[in-house]
Amino acid sequence: MDWKNYGQLTEAGSSLRRYYGLQTYHNSDPDLDAWLNEKKPGCIIALLVDAMGISVMEKHLKRSGFFFSHLKKEITTVFPPTTTAATTSFRTGKSPAENGWLGWDQYFHEMDDNIILFREQSQYGSKFYDNFVELAMPYKDLVQDLREHNINSESVWPIWSRINPCASYHDLLKTAGEIAEEDGMRFVYAYWDAFDTLMHQEGPSSRQAGKMIREIEQETEQFVKTLPADCALVIVADHSQVDVRQKDIALQKDMCACFRHEPALEPRTIAFYIKDGKEREFVERFNDVFGRDYHLYTHAEVMAGHFFGEGTVHPRMEEFIGDYLAVAETDLQLVYKKGFGKKGDHAGGMKEEAIVPLILYTKI
Repeated sequence: MDWKNYGQLTEAGSSLRRYYGLQTYHNSDPDLDAWLNEKKPGCIIALLVDAMGISVMEKHLKRSGFFFSHLKKEITTVFPPTTTAATTSFRTGKSPAENGWLGWDQYFHEMDDNIILFREQSQYGSKFYDNFVELAMPYKDLVQDLREHNINSESVWPIWSRINPCASYHDLLKTAGEIAEEDGMRFVYAYWDAFDTLMHQEGPSSRQAGKMIREIEQETEQFVKTLPADCALVIVADHSQVDVRQKDIALQKDMCACFRHEPALEPRTIAFYIKDGKEREFVERFNDVFGRDYHLYTHAEVMAGHFFGEGTVHPRMEEFIGDYLAVAETDLQLVYKKGFGKKGDHAGGMKEEAIVPLILYTKI
């Protein structure tokens, strides 16, 4: 885990905060700062296309196309490279360690359950926890912060959202553009998730993935022609994806007998909770079976290494990372009770998962 300078996506979020005069918690991105200060846009649309990382772009897009032609540079996302951690960090300008949003599902002792943060439901069961995550893990994003400082801002989402829901990528862009034209509108955040979903199902190397990302590029190229003259478009991704092969942890009965409760976080960055006295047995068994594909870190190593970023650590983070953290270093993905059949995924320790684009466009 030492090839990378994780967290440059957080720096990009910090640049947006700096441009609007808000408090920043980390260094901002100097190249984005310089571009914004040069162009001085009256309105910014920040577009986050889920899973549109550099490794996927390189598989399917031409260097002469719109995205690569306006690529300012490649940047790292946060660790782990996953939507829960990365989008929250980009929207707040804080690291996952500060926000406490680390992975898909996290263990909450008061419920004795792993809860999917975005869905407020049990990872391994059917129980729902209405409003629990909102109360237990609150954060203030850029849109909220701007509004509190009397700066007009809005967000646009896929169809599942209650806020400006859009059924297609075309509608998402159209809605974002219409909002940007409103009098006094200064900032719009737009998020699209269908590309990530498709690659989970078909794999990032698939023909279907290539077709969709080319359609996204074409739609975006047409969209920018409709932008107001003083509107800037900042395009990023939260992570990339890699083609994966899967193995079932549950087949290792002796190892699973060491668990205090189910593993948490992500299939490619797994938090394990181990019974007292079973630590050595677990470590030996895990490394014997999976040690060629995963690196197993102790709780202390994770904390000392600031894996989840710098800053004041969220009071619950140590609970969320478990006793051991296993990070994928190859294409192997470990599944437990659910998640079988995915052809593409992310959130591991490979470079291909973590490098994302910073694409900048303005007519100015």
